[in-house]
Amino acid sequence: MEAIGFDGRGSVAIRDPNAVSLGDRNRLKKLVADENDDRSKLYREIARANGHPEWEERVRSTFAKVWVQEAPAGYWYQSAGGAWQQR
Repeated sequence: MEAIGFDGRGSVAIRDPNAVSLGDRNRLKKLVADENDDRSKLYREIARANGHPEWEERVRSTFAKVWVQEAPAGYWYQSAGGAWQQR
């Protein structure tokens, strides 16, 4: 999808809101927020389950890399410098 991609923290980000019709933008924002809430819970729980809640940022970073590696060709992601790139 042209409108979204992975950010550097293992979350989904709206890359180009203009790629979605005006009528669908609020729905997209809600879907992205819900997805990111689930991802945050997952990362927090993985760190906690490993006995190191302080590892949450490491878990996020690891997942961010894996999401990009496993994404289909053409999927958007943010580089370490914050620029959008396609896989």
